[in-house]
Amino acid sequence: MGLALVPVVRAHAQQVDSARAGARHKTPARTPAPDTVKPPISPKRAFFYSLLIPGYGQSVMNRPIAGSLFFGAEVTWIALATKSAFDLRYARAHQKDSLVVAYAFDSTGAVQRDSLGRLVGATYAPNRYASDRVAARRKHLEDYYALLIANHLLAGAEAFVSAQLWDVPEHVSIRALPFGPALVASFRW
Repeated sequence: MGLALVPVVRAHAQQVDSARAGARHKTPARTPAPDTVKPPISPKRAFFYSLLIPGYGQSVMNRPIAGSLFFGAEVTWIALATKSAFDLRYARAHQKDSLVVAYAFDSTGAVQRDSLGRLVGATYAPNRYASDRVAARRKHLEDYYALLIANHLLAGAEAFVSAQLWDVPEHVSIRALPFGPALVASFRW
């Protein structure tokens, strides 16, 4: 069985004559001048997007590198805060631990124990670092919470400023110079 190619004919709608149309049809909207281009979202909305989810406002404005940096920092701080919270719980659970320095022996040479199997007459060295360890772990957790809050605020502020400066032309570039790559910015006076 062979394959036959058949030309496809498409019917086109009749175009409206502009002289006869009169006021029935609107004229197409003019494109704005290049210096009045609006950002995809308002500065206020960009701020709130990135305040809630760092990097989201940047991604909506097509700034993937900035968005991924803020989002990556968020994930990192959450992971470290989770680890620090686990360390704090562990330090609190073992705060009252102590170390046996000397055992008490009975006349047969066995370690003395009561009916529940606990040591009797043993000498203990208290855990002198327990309160310091709990305080340090608590401070670590507070530091990560502060970094999370700062990341949210900085991401929101950066998205707000980016939306405000959306129509500013780019004059910053990286150029190869004889001594290596350089960040170059040009300004008009």
